[in-house]
Amino acid sequence: MTDDLPVTSNRVDLTQLHPRFVERLRQFFADDRITGRVQIVSAGRSYAEQTRLFGKYKHRGGNLAADPDRVMPGGWRGSWHMEQEDGYCYAVDFRNGGGITNDRINDIATEYGIVPTIKHQEWWHHQPRNQYEWFESACAKDSTTYYPPVDWAALARLVEEIGRQVAASPLRRGARGFAVEIVQRRLGALGFDTGPADEVFGRKTRRAVKGFQRVKGLKVDGVVGGKTWRVMWL
Repeated sequence: MTDDLPVTSNRVDLTQLHPRFVERLRQFFADDRITGRVQIVSAGRSYAEQTRLFGKYKHRGGNLAADPDRVMPGGWRGSWHMEQEDGYCYAVDFRNGGGITNDRINDIATEYGIVPTIKHQEWWHHQPRNQYEWFESACAKDSTTYYPPVDWAALARLVEEIGRQVAASPLRRGARGFAVEIVQRRLGALGFDTGPADEVFGRKTRRAVKGFQRVKGLKVDGVVGGKTWRVMWL
């Protein structure tokens, strides 16, 4: 759970951050020097969201955003904010709420192994690791929990089971629940922006479903039935 971490809005997606990173953030925000002074303004992003931000930066002069299709050393993709092959994201942006300098925020964050990526250009952008290893921490007490890589066989079984449910009872606008979240995350990974993966099949999710169906030559009805579900995983 990440409900105890301070965010600027409910659109900030903390659910895809690596659990070890969340532990460090929780300890950082509990520090008396930080509590009440700093918030998270941006966190995890789907491929679709990163693509949207990059397009805005490239064509309309929006905030700097990395190309989602670049490949970094070590096989890391796009942006540290963007979901990686292991299913996790590894960056947050901070907002200074006052009563502390940006440099001081950076110094304290570094104590917890949350390091500004480009300290003198983007003080707000922080990550807990580079391409090869996690940053050392003077203060954070990292859990000894082992976070295994994605179990692809188990994921395939889950996709198959949810597919049977969806075939029997298609997902449409107004639907809620875990299956909707999976649809949102999958479409986001495929480049169709549903907004936050909030388990609510709303207007934006329906629009993303229709966009996907149109590209794949499916019936464009904004409903995720068995066929649309299957094509999503080809």
